[in-house]
Amino acid sequence: MALVTKKKVYFITNDLYEVQVRKELYKIDGLEVIIDRDPWNAVRTRGLASTWKTVGFDPTKHTVSGFKAMKKGLGSAKLIELSGVAEMITRVKTKAEIKSIAEAARIASSAYEKLLGYVAPGMTEHQVATFLASTTRELGSEKDAFDIICVAGARSAMPHGRASSAVLKSGDVVTVDFGCCVNGLFSDMTRVFCLGTPSAKVVDVFAVLYHAHMTALDAAVSGVTAGALDAAARNVITQAGYGQYFRHSLGHGLGYEVHEHPRVAAMNTKEVIPTGTVITIEPGIYIPGKFGMRIEDDIVVTPTGPTILTTAPRELVIV
Repeated sequence: MALVTKKKVYFITNDLYEVQVRKELYKIDGLEVIIDRDPWNAVRTRGLASTWKTVGFDPTKHTVSGFKAMKKGLGSAKLIELSGVAEMITRVKTKAEIKSIAEAARIASSAYEKLLGYVAPGMTEHQVATFLASTTRELGSEKDAFDIICVAGARSAMPHGRASSAVLKSGDVVTVDFGCCVNGLFSDMTRVFCLGTPSAKVVDVFAVLYHAHMTALDAAVSGVTAGALDAAARNVITQAGYGQYFRHSLGHGLGYEVHEHPRVAAMNTKEVIPTGTVITIEPGIYIPGKFGMRIEDDIVVTPTGPTILTTAPRELVIV
């Protein structure tokens, strides 16, 4: 835990990390390392917050037991629920942060292109996911951004279906959703391809999805509201008759967490997306019992339009 005051920064951790933190922490003025297995006990016994009168906490980030420990550690301070403060501050990324996200996106893009030359009928979804995981590591990713999604055939209608032992067959639509990590910052990319010649229905639905995706990219300029950006893609899909099959929001912020502010959703009608925000654009169409597909790019919002970080082909590739 880090406790930041006007003059000092207290970094509190347990003895398992004592050697590591003394080597790896940035040397900044006022830094003091405290070794204690109970961070809030360290705050209380050292009187670090003894003069605090009011403390805001995010109720979505604490367990009940964690809240009790915090309350005990802060003594007489009044605790007030306060959400979204840090998230609003960190929406806009620095040039260095964008550079790391861009590198994570480049690794994901490269791994996908390698997958297209490797995947074949008879492989399992697990094997595809394993290939992506190992290839992204070889290319420099620190870890997977999340459990890799690989769904084929009728299973591709599950937006968040995890890779399984299901076997890929000729004619299957295959959706892969995965991300990489560079310097603690994440990428998040989804692509769809077909094993062999796709049906006319698959081609028609993909054309709608692609149009929706490109329309949203065109609308992604500084100052657009999150709700208006979602509507740009959703209107295309709805007018084509597939509105009921677009089951999630258009996208989300991206950075030190895979899902950050802003939430690019229909209900988020007032939040304006500022210059330098990194977000995903990921419309999807999922028809139960048949197939599903999603295209997801990572972009930086600018006054003249998006800087697209994910460079892998977003067309319906046939392998």
